[in-house]
Amino acid sequence: MQAIRQTASVSGIQRTASRQVAVRPSARPASSRRAGAVKVNALFGLFKQKESEVLAEVSSQFDRWNAALQTKDPKQVAALYAKDGVLLPTVSNRVRTSPGEIEEYFSNFLQLQPVGKIDDANVRLLAEDTAINSGVYTFDLVKDGKPTKVQARYSFTYKRLDDGQWYIVDHHSSGMPELVADNDLEEVAMQFDRWNASLQTLDPAKVAAMYAPTAVLLPTVSNRVRTTPAEIQDYFSNFVQLKPFGTIDESNVRMLAKDLAINSGVYTFKLTKDGTVSTVQARYSFTYRKVDGEWFIIDHHSSAMPETEEKKIAEVSNLFDRWNAALQTGDPKKVAALYAPSGVLLPTVSNQVRTTNAEIVDYFTTFLTLKPNGKIDDANVRLLDNETAINSGVYTFALVVEGEPTTVQARYSFTYKKINKEWLIVDHHSSGMPEKVEAAMREAVAV
Repeated sequence: MQAIRQTASVSGIQRTASRQVAVRPSARPASSRRAGAVKVNALFGLFKQKESEVLAEVSSQFDRWNAALQTKDPKQVAALYAKDGVLLPTVSNRVRTSPGEIEEYFSNFLQLQPVGKIDDANVRLLAEDTAINSGVYTFDLVKDGKPTKVQARYSFTYKRLDDGQWYIVDHHSSGMPELVADNDLEEVAMQFDRWNASLQTLDPAKVAAMYAPTAVLLPTVSNRVRTTPAEIQDYFSNFVQLKPFGTIDESNVRMLAKDLAINSGVYTFKLTKDGTVSTVQARYSFTYRKVDGEWFIIDHHSSAMPETEEKKIAEVSNLFDRWNAALQTGDPKKVAALYAPSGVLLPTVSNQVRTTNAEIVDYFTTFLTLKPNGKIDDANVRLLDNETAINSGVYTFALVVEGEPTTVQARYSFTYKKINKEWLIVDHHSSGMPEKVEAAMREAVAV
């Protein structure tokens, strides 16, 4: 019997309850599982609805999701995700951030006739209407007519919306991580550098040449939509007089198809007007299409930062830098101190789900020997409520392995909770880019 841990944390008070279900053996040490199973610290009346009832509701959301898989209807599965839900799937590097993209993923996945079951679950309440369930699950699949099993790690973050239903706001699934793939979207990300370099020539014709003949430009400081090469060149004839130099502040690069990609986020320009240097921050979306081996901009939308911009988004974005700075100290206790007492870590290169401070310290004791230094490649930051936030996407680590420098890219989900005025990590799921992981799992099943 494996314990399913159910934990609530409200105003710094923690409650843990356990229920027993028959599951596959967990990768966690037996002593750790027994310790987690006997923790009982009863706490009642915190929520309008009993905690035990809310925890049961959250636990049942997996069954609801799994039942939707059995309908073989991708629309029914996608309907369980919030409109701004993010899916980081097991066997695709692409981060899905819209209902259409999520539905498209399940259109393919459902062909494998998946039936899932929970092996190891950690259910926690982050707020009255926000919860997370992370752990390990196994799917029975049918591939090429042959039945097979695949085990993976998962994190579901749920939000109960105005209709009273729980919706998935973030779903991160990753293969068990013995092998890590190294794959990225650098080619698309580099298109901004190419565009920025053309600005430095101060030649509007060279800038306009980067746009497709049918491209549309919605510029930052003009109400006029530019829809022809001549109109785009006209805009840049004025803009390059400001000697603009751009830098990316936040980037979200996604492949929409083999020859279609989008990069959206926030950039800052250094401008010079009448001899005075200033900076302007704006939001951007570049949509690219590859034609005859070359990427062209087919849509470019740039807009000033709105006055209602949430300062907390920037605050949450900066938490990765705080975590990465802790890595640089080489002290695993300083890293672990950034995790809440009930924090759960699903690390990149270990199958063991870490659910205690000691287990998290133990993981980083080993990881820090690689001298890791991380940077964000693709970030999706969202506020779930005033004191709960999530940042998920892709990051890259520079490591030193056996004296040789190397880099490793991985997908991440950080879920944060503000406790006693400090943001702490309540769930951290990190997984290798999954193409090689999937191949390794197929090989393991074959053996």
